[in-house]
Amino acid sequence: MRALVAVVFILLQALAAAALFLLSVHGPSALLYAAPGYLAVAAALTWWAGRKSWPLLVLAGFAFLGAAPLTFYALERIERIADERRVAGTQISDARDEPILLAGRPVGIRVSYRVVAPKRGYFGILPSIHGVGRGEGFSLSPRQWSFDGRTGIEFGPFEPGKRHDVVVDLYPETYHSEEGNVPCFRRVVRPLPPPGAPVALRIEISDSPYGSIERGGREERTRGTYDMASLLGNVAVAGVPPCKVQP
Repeated sequence: MRALVAVVFILLQALAAAALFLLSVHGPSALLYAAPGYLAVAAALTWWAGRKSWPLLVLAGFAFLGAAPLTFYALERIERIADERRVAGTQISDARDEPILLAGRPVGIRVSYRVVAPKRGYFGILPSIHGVGRGEGFSLSPRQWSFDGRTGIEFGPFEPGKRHDVVVDLYPETYHSEEGNVPCFRRVVRPLPPPGAPVALRIEISDSPYGSIERGGREERTRGTYDMASLLGNVAVAGVPPCKVQP
């Protein structure tokens, strides 16, 4: 009878291990290796406890079932701390910006900067630019980039301690692209800000302290001055065709 109960506990532990393994896709990556290790230890000790006595079996069975969520939360916490340290240790230097012109009108902003990351990997160390004053609530997002002179969809890998040169083109939400990466003009449902004098816009670079007080940095502004209303409207004025699918 104890053997049957032990088998039931081991099957439940196998389900818990499978859940940990699946959670590694969007959760802590270490679960990929922790899940089979958890199952091997839990199953072996549960079977051993089942051969010894009922109290040991019940204790081992429930203890290892409870260990599964604890394993998840412990690894998630460890990975979060590691990510925070990586972000805090990411260095940004020589940040520069310039307008992207189309038909003589600014439709976006090109940002170039240098990155030194503390560990190897692919990280989203990409800029975003946010309006201020009348343009607050509107922003420019990355559309294309070059990494160490290589253009394309690959962004990385970063090597620890190595200086990487990054150039990113950012465009407002009115600038979109359809099939074949062909640019098109997308209408904005909410009211656009009124035109105003060009000002330095707020800039931050994700996965780094640059421009983010929450990540240990300070507020940063673009070197150049821009009118967010003009950037939003110039996409259509410069002759970019309307998107086939509008919001």
